[in-house]
Amino acid sequence: MASDWLVARRVAVACVVLALAYFSFKIIDVILQVFAAILLSLALHALAEPFARLTRCPERYAVFPVALLAFGGTGLALYLFGSTIQTQVTELLNELPAAWAAFEQRFHLEGLGSDLIKRAEAAAPSSDTLISAVQGVTTNVFQVLLGVFLVVVGGIYFAASPDLYRRMFLSCWSKDERPAVEHKLDAISLDLRHFLKAQLIAMVVVGLLTFAGLSIVGVPSSLALALFAGLAEFVPMVGPVVSAAPAVLIALTLGVDTGLWTLLVFVIVQQTESNIITPLLQQRMVSLPPAVTLFAVVAFGNFFGVMGIVLATPLTVLAFAAFKSGRPPADAA
Repeated sequence: MASDWLVARRVAVACVVLALAYFSFKIIDVILQVFAAILLSLALHALAEPFARLTRCPERYAVFPVALLAFGGTGLALYLFGSTIQTQVTELLNELPAAWAAFEQRFHLEGLGSDLIKRAEAAAPSSDTLISAVQGVTTNVFQVLLGVFLVVVGGIYFAASPDLYRRMFLSCWSKDERPAVEHKLDAISLDLRHFLKAQLIAMVVVGLLTFAGLSIVGVPSSLALALFAGLAEFVPMVGPVVSAAPAVLIALTLGVDTGLWTLLVFVIVQQTESNIITPLLQQRMVSLPPAVTLFAVVAFGNFFGVMGIVLATPLTVLAFAAFKSGRPPADAA
């Protein structure tokens, strides 16, 4: 009788676990937004700590002026450099078709673009389907803006009252398990903060080096291309390749030599980032093997789409920090 009850209990637990897994998969977008908000809260909290020490203001209240300064500074930078960036982005978009035509002519691929256009026209949807597609794009844009808004607001709330949400999470565990879970949370938080600091530094350095290199070579729209390269650096291994493609394509319109020099600029920047900058930054952060990082980006991208690609590396850092060996201190046990 006891064995039957034990089997029934295990089956019930298995059913609950499967139901939770299915429910989590259905709301995976919300889970990813929560994780992005947590990353933002860690960044805001890291910035609020020195501000609180200087002003002797409680950290929970220091988060708001820090967030205002951070987002306000970003908005001011976009306003000051927005016209330059907008002009260069417009030039970039206008130059890409000519660059593609020059690429076709140089490598004797004439007609490839027109063939692709003809195939696209042959497969073009009807007017009703086209209207539905436009409505779908509009809905997706609205969802992206709403997601960004939720991440920003949620990140500010998480950063303002981290202890509240920490206690809520720890309440899901028994009293005996809470010290170990709390110790693991501290380790995960520390690793994620180190990752964010290192990634921000790497993005800034890559953007500056790319801008300097492209300016020396004489590639048009160097500021826009460097900004794209810096942002793409958040997705390691895949982002640098994607960011190099439009720059090399535009450089080829100026000649093969310029294209090769541009390619060399990206190779030098990435070698500097991977062999000098990253090793220095990884001294205090989780060191992820390159193969793990690459396949993590592919796996998360296949499962969760664009947001999975963007958050693939911090999610991998989270997994490494969660499963890495470590014991709570003796006084916490």
